[in-house]
Amino acid sequence: MELAQIEDQFVDVGATFISSSFDIREKLNHIKAYLFDWDGVFNDGSKRFSSEGSTFSEVDSAGLRMLRYSHYRKFGEVPYLGVITGAQNPGAAALMASHGADVIYQRAIRKREALEHFLNEHDLKAEEVCYMYDDALDLNVAAEVGLRFCVGRLANPIFIGLVQGSGLADYITACQGNEHAVREVSELIMILQEEYTAVIQELMNPTEHYLNFRSLVQERVLKKYEYLDKEFHLDEG
Repeated sequence: MELAQIEDQFVDVGATFISSSFDIREKLNHIKAYLFDWDGVFNDGSKRFSSEGSTFSEVDSAGLRMLRYSHYRKFGEVPYLGVITGAQNPGAAALMASHGADVIYQRAIRKREALEHFLNEHDLKAEEVCYMYDDALDLNVAAEVGLRFCVGRLANPIFIGLVQGSGLADYITACQGNEHAVREVSELIMILQEEYTAVIQELMNPTEHYLNFRSLVQERVLKKYEYLDKEFHLDEG
């Protein structure tokens, strides 16, 4: 599919390309890690006063799985996957564990420090990170990383305008957090990587290549950090 056609399909449903699809595709060639905010990205930002924390959608979960496999097909490596959240959220940790993710930072109000910790732990550069976010606490991460996707929430048009005018995102989603915005971004990345059809076909009829990917993912061990006393502490539990 031509890049202009790809842009048209997403713009037609309400998305905004701040960087062109060509530039996003070029940036994707340098990405080695996908990090996500949680509340407002995987959900509408509502909180529960219970042990479960906030929710997520299976539609987004499937998108993550396809996104990661698309990257593996394209570059031959399983990309790093993780969440940086300002809250303590067992639901987020459970989803990341089920995906063989690498890291979750909880109570990470200082998100830039979480990013720096992540880069140091995995010997990565900021331009090798793709970050998806939705609000002001994420902007100091968005200012550093190589590729940024912002959730286009209708409730904050002034914030979205600030993000656009300041060059703090490459793309604004059509979907809000409770409308499967993660899946939207996953679909865009897969089609820009020219892997979409192959990924879908292999999910329908798994090949040895896909099974090898699943095996590599299952070997990953999720590290859970919490920001306490001005430091990130690894949860050994």
